[in-house]
Amino acid sequence: MRFLLIGAALLPLTMPATSLAAPPKKAAKEQAPSAKAPDFDIGQMMAIFDKIFPPQPDPPAARLALSRTSVRGLFPDGTYAKMMGGMMNGVVDRVMGLSEADFGKKDAKPKSGEALTLRQQLAKDDPAFEERMAIIQRIITEEFAKMAAIIEPRMREGLARSMARRFDEKQLADLNAFLATDSGRAFGSQSMAMYIDPDVMRAMMSSFPEMMSEMPAAMQRIEAETAHLPKPKAKKAAPKS
Repeated sequence: MRFLLIGAALLPLTMPATSLAAPPKKAAKEQAPSAKAPDFDIGQMMAIFDKIFPPQPDPPAARLALSRTSVRGLFPDGTYAKMMGGMMNGVVDRVMGLSEADFGKKDAKPKSGEALTLRQQLAKDDPAFEERMAIIQRIITEEFAKMAAIIEPRMREGLARSMARRFDEKQLADLNAFLATDSGRAFGSQSMAMYIDPDVMRAMMSSFPEMMSEMPAAMQRIEAETAHLPKPKAKKAAPKS
């Protein structure tokens, strides 16, 4: 879920800068034909997904009923939309405040003054940039709310089934008793949003340099511990047409 939220929050930033800075211009008459986009078969993708995450056995009915109550406390209505919308607005605003120097581009600082932020660069060529961005963000937030109405009920049922298999009836009853208290309701309303809190995201990202530094040693282990195995057969090159 966390990565879906991050991708959704960064959606406006995936557009070319010119698409945000100004309305699209008419294409030139003489333009090279673009390559045809590959066909996307959603049915095939879902079939593969179904094999990777096969259906699980139904949990006991009594435990499932208790776990559904737990999930309603942990995932109140509107949680997903609030998470996506709140994260998107915060991340987009902060990214717009970055300059080319922040991305490591050499000589990004102009001779006169500080390097321009992405927001300043886009606004320089588009007098309606701020209004355009506000409209884009409003539409995306509203569309997220529509998606959340589809996603949330299914997320709740999936979480309820998972909890019903992991906790027994007494444990689920204890959880529900806690979630019925003022402190429990406060915790439940924030439990999902905490995973995309800036402190949590910073903590996750802070481990990235150390993880990358461990990769060479891991690759050396794989090479050493598979050295006794026969080498895979080399694939024959496809004949040229």
